[in-house]
Amino acid sequence: MEPPNREDIPPPAAAVKRRRVALACDPCRIRKSRCDSSRPKCSSCSHLGFDCVYTTPASASNIIVQKDYLHVIESRLNQLEESLSTVKDGLSGLSSRVDQCCNPTRDPDKPVNNVQQDLPLPDLAGTEDSVDAMGAITLAEEEDSGYFVPGPSSNVAFTRHLCRSIGQPGASQGSSTGLPLDTTAYDGGFVSVSRPPSPPGQPDGVGFDRSLKNVFTLPATSETKKLIAQYFTDTGLLFPYIHPETFLETYDAMLHDNTKVRRTWLGLLNMVLAMAVITTTPGGAPANVRIAKSDIFYQRSLSLCGKEILRGTTLEVVQYLLLMGQYLQGTQKSVQAWTVHGLAVKAALQLGLHSKDASRAFPRLEQETRLRTWFGCVVLDRTLSMTFGRPAAIPNSYVQLELPGSDVMFDSSTVVDAKTSSLSLVLYNSTITLYNQICKAIDLLYGQNLGCDPPLPIGEAVAHVFSLEQELFSWERQLPDPMRLINSDGVEEAHQVAASDYDFAALRFRIILTLRYANYRLLLHRPILVRFLDACGGSQPDPHQLQLLHQLGLSSMQICADSTMQIIDLVYDIVHRSDKRPNLLGAWWFSLYYTFNAALVILGILIVCREGSTSGQLASGVVDKIRKYPFHAVAALLKLDTGNRMVDRCRLYLERLITSSGLYAIDELSSGAVVLPSMSFAIPSTADVDISPLGMEFGEFMVDGDIFTSFTTG
Repeated sequence: MEPPNREDIPPPAAAVKRRRVALACDPCRIRKSRCDSSRPKCSSCSHLGFDCVYTTPASASNIIVQKDYLHVIESRLNQLEESLSTVKDGLSGLSSRVDQCCNPTRDPDKPVNNVQQDLPLPDLAGTEDSVDAMGAITLAEEEDSGYFVPGPSSNVAFTRHLCRSIGQPGASQGSSTGLPLDTTAYDGGFVSVSRPPSPPGQPDGVGFDRSLKNVFTLPATSETKKLIAQYFTDTGLLFPYIHPETFLETYDAMLHDNTKVRRTWLGLLNMVLAMAVITTTPGGAPANVRIAKSDIFYQRSLSLCGKEILRGTTLEVVQYLLLMGQYLQGTQKSVQAWTVHGLAVKAALQLGLHSKDASRAFPRLEQETRLRTWFGCVVLDRTLSMTFGRPAAIPNSYVQLELPGSDVMFDSSTVVDAKTSSLSLVLYNSTITLYNQICKAIDLLYGQNLGCDPPLPIGEAVAHVFSLEQELFSWERQLPDPMRLINSDGVEEAHQVAASDYDFAALRFRIILTLRYANYRLLLHRPILVRFLDACGGSQPDPHQLQLLHQLGLSSMQICADSTMQIIDLVYDIVHRSDKRPNLLGAWWFSLYYTFNAALVILGILIVCREGSTSGQLASGVVDKIRKYPFHAVAALLKLDTGNRMVDRCRLYLERLITSSGLYAIDELSSGAVVLPSMSFAIPSTADVDISPLGMEFGEFMVDGDIFTSFTTG
């Protein structure tokens, strides 16, 4: 058979080339099937219902993307740009209309380094506490909220004992006003919310722009330097843990060398400015203006350091948190005060501020700064534990470092003289040792504010009280001469001979330390007074315990009376002569706390002494003498800080308590040293003083909302 002719064989069909794609999708690559690389989903994945994902290999250097896909992306981008432009135009028009309506003549502060003021300031913590019964927070969208009831050392706990004794049948002789009080809501340790929150306070006539300020904006240089100097001659002397020279050098470098500064330092600067404004001596700007202005600095600092405070990795952050905690005590943000303090303590422990070994690697000046900052945390912890009635975050066993020393001078020559700076350290160290005794007293007499232990037997409680009283006496004897305690007569004499800024500073330090000392004595002896009040309120103590109480407790009653008169005399005398003297008190909220607390204790003594057997055993004339002091306390609060809602509210509460106590006849009330609620024209309306459920700047510092409501509605 012959082979076929080659010419007779048809040529083979040309092979169809497979179109190559730049990148196959992941499902097609895994299945090793052909992918047409269509975007956003290839035909195979569309047919099979797979998720089509394109993963670019790390080695790929040139990936080709189809033009139609790029056209889709460009079209979507153009639509987004047009939408964004429309929104920005609308916001610009709205912003200009709001500015013209609300603030037509506002001249904004000149920002540092000409930073544009186009960033709205987020109100990260601008909401005020809407507190019911001193703690249960009602949120706008949440009606159920729980809150730990303040412990035995708080004013709330003492006020409840006071009101039980007043409200007991037969205990309100001469009073036509009953005192309804339902304490069953507190038995479980949590308070349920049953009322809407108080409306947030809006200061009238305050022309500050809260939202359109850049967070990096600062006041004019002259005003900023003035406020910095004011801080270091006031709060900075009472709590000297920020080094003035280093702080001012950083500020000057920022101004003159255009040096970039840390956000945490800017946050600290804003807190310094806030503290300087809110503690301005009375007689300057009205209280509502000062509080509103200081809140602007507070909000800026929080916006600057909102993330950094959760890290807490630098000494600067601890100082920032510590100063913020002090500031928040005088605002309507009591919950934040406790939270910020917790962050400060954790950050301090994280940095080893409590440890001598951890500080050895630092230069001597920084060691001293770390030491002073640590003790600032300790003092604030004792303060909040005492006033909020909470367990201490820093037990005394953690406080083992030596006190700050004067061998490393915190150079304050730009703001105060060396003698004043040295004396401020003496005040600081004296306060530290005094407040460590406060912590010990809370441990022994108030069950560490845990609310777990039953009351101590009378004999044991009295033994603890007088053991601690001996320690307090030793503390007083060790005070240096320039820091000796003082009474109101001594203030008058010292003021007459004072001839220099140092003399006035020394007098102010003595007054502040005396108020702290006298307030601690009240805290120390108050458990004995509470036992007397409970006996008056109808409780049935063991007859033997009651006999011991009368035998051993009367000296505590006498000390309470002396301490309350000392506090009220000092504050009353100073505020009524403030036009002739510089400010000799500390921050207004502490003066308010001391005065209010002293007035409550005096009323407690008077309630106990209604029984002739008790009053007859006190020193001759003591009861008659202290009867006028509740009126003096109200008069002191009238002059403490005009226009301050917190002060007005506490004064009104005290007036209601005086008239509801049944301690004073009608003629005594009408002829009292101050105007009482019977003369209604002198009493601010409830709207003015924010009586509704406890929108109080002190939070737990002061009084219980339900108790207060019972007076205002009774």
